[in-house]
Amino acid sequence: MAISTIESKDSNRDWSIDAISKSVKLPSINLRITKKVSAYELIFFMDQLSLMLETGTPLNKSIQSIGLQVKNVEFRNILKAMEKDMEDGRLLSDTLAKYPDTFNTIYISMIRAGESGGFLKEMLDRIVILEKRHQEFMATIRAALYYPAFLSIFAVSVILFIIIYVFPKFGEMFEEIHDSLPITTRILMGSSKVLVSYWYLIIIFIAISWFAAYKIIISDKGRSYIDNLKLKVPIFRDLFIKIYISRFTRTLGSLINSNVPLLDSLTICSGAVGNKVFAAMIDNIRANVEGGKPLSKPVTESQYFPEIVKQMIRTGEDAGMLHKVMPRLADYYDEEIGRNIKKVTMIMEPLLLVTAGGIIGIIVISLIMPIFKLTKTLH
Repeated sequence: MAISTIESKDSNRDWSIDAISKSVKLPSINLRITKKVSAYELIFFMDQLSLMLETGTPLNKSIQSIGLQVKNVEFRNILKAMEKDMEDGRLLSDTLAKYPDTFNTIYISMIRAGESGGFLKEMLDRIVILEKRHQEFMATIRAALYYPAFLSIFAVSVILFIIIYVFPKFGEMFEEIHDSLPITTRILMGSSKVLVSYWYLIIIFIAISWFAAYKIIISDKGRSYIDNLKLKVPIFRDLFIKIYISRFTRTLGSLINSNVPLLDSLTICSGAVGNKVFAAMIDNIRANVEGGKPLSKPVTESQYFPEIVKQMIRTGEDAGMLHKVMPRLADYYDEEIGRNIKKVTMIMEPLLLVTAGGIIGIIVISLIMPIFKLTKTLH
């Protein structure tokens, strides 16, 4: 779709990139940015607000009514402040933009477009549908990962129990034949002594290491390294690429459908995709579009977009149907992601079982073999 066809219905509205970046910051794709206000509470807010507008209730009264139903104290306080802003004549989008840790940039932009075009209620309905779909998608991913996570925790717990509580009981008995003990038994006995005697130092070391790793990961260099790694590890590379393509196409499609100009939509997508490498690629796409090239041109030149995406974007742009093509691509890749995650978990589960079983087997053998030796010695 040509840039000229994606214009806001309100020509007086400031849709410049500077205006967007000043009013809101660029977070991740989902509606919930802070743990203090859940995604479901925000879905409830958007849904109820749409219903109130349908009945003709003014915005300030609608927000006041919703605030009385909200149990979350922090969210209730935000709604009270928003109610006052509405009474002072502020736009809803400007009010939401004051709380970037609670309300997502993408949806603020969609609401701004709805206000400009006079279809705010329809935009709120679209946001609710999009976010419900996103939450269902995330629930599917979490469900697929529950069993491998449980299996890992259970295996580690069993191994620690044997090393910390079982081995010390045989420690004195094994000391008599220490020199003839298998190497694995000696290693496990040493590990048991260290864990039992210096458990507090180990906990401190793990805590410090965890904190240091967290600080490195959230730093610009650390995040860049992790983001690059995600796109290079063979098993997970395809999965992450599909996740980022899904985010990009879903976000861009939603914003274009909301009459947000293409250049500004690409700017928001860059911040929403959740990967520095992909964000740089989208910035490059935006620079090319700003220079007069069609969207399909830089997309085609990218190494991360599969041929199907390049072809569909090219076709959608030529037919002026980009706003319909993008959501369909996102739906397709959401299904692909679900299938990929099932494949990964199907590979992980037997690997975890074999690994955990092997380690536990070695520990048990290391425990039983010395007992047999002691028994022979006694006879």
